[in-house]
Amino acid sequence: MVVIGTPMHNFTVPAALKVWIDHIARVRRTFNVGAAGKTSLLSDRPVFVAVSSGGIFSGERPRQPDFLTPYLKAVLGMIGLHDLAFFSVEGTAFGPEAVAVARSKTDLALHEYFFHQSHLAG
Repeated sequence: MVVIGTPMHNFTVPAALKVWIDHIARVRRTFNVGAAGKTSLLSDRPVFVAVSSGGIFSGERPRQPDFLTPYLKAVLGMIGLHDLAFFSVEGTAFGPEAVAVARSKTDLALHEYFFHQSHLAG
């Protein structure tokens, strides 16, 4: 199991997380490169990603782009990690009430994921 907790900085991962990714995404260690492209060397395992953001990046009316989620899906997938679950607390810049609402939504999503395990059905 891998757990990543990160803020969203400028629509994507912060520098410290990027450095970690550069450290683990290593040719001949976590992936190989051949004529057919890159192939992963890791066995899949659950990866839980907790993201916080001052803005709103999901839902029907996102107020900022989200380059973090597709980037992490791509780079983690490249090394063999495909069982990804993202949980977010968005809108933290809008004050304590917005944070409370966002945390409630995240708590519900976490409860749904871990206790109802509907993700295991497929």
